[in-house]
Amino acid sequence: MDKRIYLLAFVNFVVGCVEVVPAGILDLIAGDLHVSISAAGQMLGIFSLVFAISAPVLQVVTARVERKKVLLCALAVFSLSCLWSALAPDYLSSLVARGVQAASGGLMSAIAFALAAQLAEPAYRGRAIAICAMGVSSAVVVGIPLGIMVATGFGWRANYLLELGLTVLCAFGVIAWLPHQPGRGAVPLRQQLRTLRDTKVLSAHGVTMLLMWGHFTMYAFLAPFLARSAGIGLHEASVIFLLFGAAGMTGGWLGGYSSDRWGGGRSAMVAGSLLAASLFLLPLSIGSLWQLVPVILLWGMTSWGGTPSVQHYITVSSPETAGIQLGLNLTAIHLGLALGAAVGGLAVEHLPIGYNAWIGAAVVALAVLMIRYSIRQPAKNRLATA
Repeated sequence: MDKRIYLLAFVNFVVGCVEVVPAGILDLIAGDLHVSISAAGQMLGIFSLVFAISAPVLQVVTARVERKKVLLCALAVFSLSCLWSALAPDYLSSLVARGVQAASGGLMSAIAFALAAQLAEPAYRGRAIAICAMGVSSAVVVGIPLGIMVATGFGWRANYLLELGLTVLCAFGVIAWLPHQPGRGAVPLRQQLRTLRDTKVLSAHGVTMLLMWGHFTMYAFLAPFLARSAGIGLHEASVIFLLFGAAGMTGGWLGGYSSDRWGGGRSAMVAGSLLAASLFLLPLSIGSLWQLVPVILLWGMTSWGGTPSVQHYITVSSPETAGIQLGLNLTAIHLGLALGAAVGGLAVEHLPIGYNAWIGAAVVALAVLMIRYSIRQPAKNRLATA
């Protein structure tokens, strides 16, 4: 395996850390910026929304420019936006900085995946992409607990200074080790969207969006839920986030394994059903850690297990446009995350925070119904529409 793949995974790790770290420290952010928990949660939502919209657009716009140059430019913008976030004087400035991070980070992640596929030998290409994806998942496992420790010791803004340093390390690695890669023409967005004319594929992307929407309606506000409903402080919460992330990585592997063995559609249905059940049980399990932790572990496993199952289902349903569909599915993931943060924020404003879990469970139940609908749709040849 080409060692440079691990550098690209590290790029994804840095992007993932910036995206998810606020989830563990919403109370600290809200207090410092003098906003509500709901408003602080939108720092997660704005990142996901801008990522979803800008990543495919910037990928097309920069497609013909040499890849190393584009990646270095994106890293430079990302670094400046981290510094901006660390120094932002108010909530609005912080939101704008998050938007810039999302746009540059989305481009960084897209280039990292593409370069991993180009640098790896054909026999190792799948594993190279999987290692890149592990960079994102490890950000959830390590990033949030680390972010909580940094925030409690040095203030929540110190996380952005740490991430600035990590981004600079990425830039040095890119300069030293990555080769120059000529740009290639990208499939125009209009042509990509034409592949969604088939209801089987379109509904599969809808499944991904609903799964992430339901999951993030609660996950974005997990730290304040643990504090208010279960009396769990930040230090204990960091352990719970660590367990959640480890369960998520396990669930991602199980999702891929079960998809290979029983099919992506069936695997997604099982994962979605268990995810809905875990979210429903979450507010009912706060009386004891012995009840809460197993539910958290089940939630972590199923929230990450559903996505690879749906992606497997999409590539099997439309193998001739698989590359395009995986890119569009990444957009669906982040649209779902943005909707989850927005709906979760509205719910927190008007309802006890535990209701977020039940709202999320209802959304995930819709995802299970949608995957049943998608499975029943006939497969079509989408090569002509692409």
